[in-house]
Amino acid sequence: MGDDQREPINILEQKKLLRKEIRAKTRALDVDSIATQSSQVWQRIFALPIYKSAKSIGLFLSMPSGEINTDEILKDAIKEGKDIYVPQVGQNFEKCDMDLLKVVLDDSMKPDEKEEFHKHWPKNKWMIPEPPADMPILPSKPGDIDLLIVPGLGFDRFGGRIGQGKGYYDRFIARMNSGDAPMPLVAVALTSQLVEGQIPVSAHDQKMDIVVFPEEVIEAKGL
Repeated sequence: MGDDQREPINILEQKKLLRKEIRAKTRALDVDSIATQSSQVWQRIFALPIYKSAKSIGLFLSMPSGEINTDEILKDAIKEGKDIYVPQVGQNFEKCDMDLLKVVLDDSMKPDEKEEFHKHWPKNKWMIPEPPADMPILPSKPGDIDLLIVPGLGFDRFGGRIGQGKGYYDRFIARMNSGDAPMPLVAVALTSQLVEGQIPVSAHDQKMDIVVFPEEVIEAKGL
């Protein structure tokens, strides 16, 4: 059961309407626009000191359409020798659990094959690549990930985030940040995903430290 189903009805309704509005704006974007905006976002990410210094990053693998494309940062992270952790959702989709597994690539792979490793992975119900069954299962533990790149449906200028409504990332972040050294959270989004004003949030909703859009970097909480 998703976290949203335990929220007050007024927040549920506000989020429902907001999701509908953002999805309509995002669906209106063509492939070229998403590709251009994605590259602009990643160039801003690459310039962040926290990305440059990170030895390991948590990174989502993008959906076929409707959100920022992660191919460019995957290639850069591999070239820079960073450890990459990617999501694997549980088999019980209603439970809404998610782990981030360390990407383990075969040393015999050519450089270009490593940079596009996810292109050959199996896809889940949302057509998002997930780690294959023959890859070693190395789930992240608190302290393993130096920087988490967070997707979402929309973000505001205060670090507020609205996701798809299942609570995957909120649960994962809460689990990973249970220790003394919180995992830095940097969100990435397209221009149409910027919400002016404040997103309605509940106690379990995780705030972002930095939100990166094509045109600007918002240091909501700072690092």
